[in-house]
Amino acid sequence: MRNRRHGLPALLSLLVLGGCTTASPEAFDRRIAALIGQPEAEAVAALGVPQRSYEGDGRRLLHYEFAGPAPGPVLRPGIGLGFGTGGWGSGWGVGTGIGIGLGGQAAGAPCVLVLESREGRITGFRRSGPGCALPVG
Repeated sequence: MRNRRHGLPALLSLLVLGGCTTASPEAFDRRIAALIGQPEAEAVAALGVPQRSYEGDGRRLLHYEFAGPAPGPVLRPGIGLGFGTGGWGSGWGVGTGIGIGLGGQAAGAPCVLVLESREGRITGFRRSGPGCALPVG
């Protein structure tokens, strides 16, 4: 029984760390590169309707804006004020406190993706921004 108690925190930490992922721009590039040569309709089916599109010089540009993976939960400071009365005896109290709340998600980093299309097929892409990454791991 004693050995189990010591092994449980180690096991839990391995499970938590094993669930961590990193974001990779290379993984993003591989996913988008798979669309080259595909019809525009396939790109729209995979990525959704672009925010904007431009046409000229025999080509069409499909402009997407994404929020990349969020960095994780947000720590938020808080201040509290409390009042209370005694439960088993008489008494009352007033108190203040400072705490840190854990929750929510931070906003993801921006990513701008522009697909180039000629004659209805994707011929290339450009990306910019730190959010152009996919989780790996």
